[in-house]
Amino acid sequence: TALLAMATAIVKVIGALYKIPLNAIIGEQGFGYFNTAYEIYNVLLMISTAGLPVAMSRMISQASSLGHNNRIRRIYKTSRAIFLTLGITGSLLMTLFCRQLAAFQNQPDAWAAIGFLGPCVLLICIMSTYRGFFQGQSNMAPTSVSQVLEAACKLIVGISAALLIKTYFHSIPLAAGGAIFGVTMSCLISSFYLNHCFRKAYKDMPVSNEK
Repeated sequence: TALLAMATAIVKVIGALYKIPLNAIIGEQGFGYFNTAYEIYNVLLMISTAGLPVAMSRMISQASSLGHNNRIRRIYKTSRAIFLTLGITGSLLMTLFCRQLAAFQNQPDAWAAIGFLGPCVLLICIMSTYRGFFQGQSNMAPTSVSQVLEAACKLIVGISAALLIKTYFHSIPLAAGGAIFGVTMSCLISSFYLNHCFRKAYKDMPVSNEK
């Protein structure tokens, strides 16, 4: 709990640092495109992951308390298949139909932000399986570190991409897309980190005798 609370505090500070320069770069209009993309993303994410990470963590926690490591493996593999299916569907919807979704939201110029954010649905689903695996075993360190890593990467990549695109292309819609690209890259890097932690933990987990 202390680790998660500390990580949350750090993430909030980084988030505040992220919004101030970003607002100066893309302005209110760009933030409108940014928020439009997030509105669609949040709806798809809610549909894709509603209740599933918590259910996965609880099931793994119960199996872990009994020492049923083989059961933990089965829960993880089943959860991964479900999350991947939902994540791929959501990402394809946002990426391939970004212009249609932008028009539906009465923000046709938000298409770049929506398209760049599309892969995040899949990445968040992947991260949810890793985090559910660790949290179910009361290991909060990978989740906490990944959250801070995600926020820091979003700050660095998002601000840099938005500034470069605004400077060289003079386009607010594309600059908003660049800011969103920072979010996608942060999720990708966080996924790599969680995968690294998971591979070691999964390999070191003893084989149990339950059926």
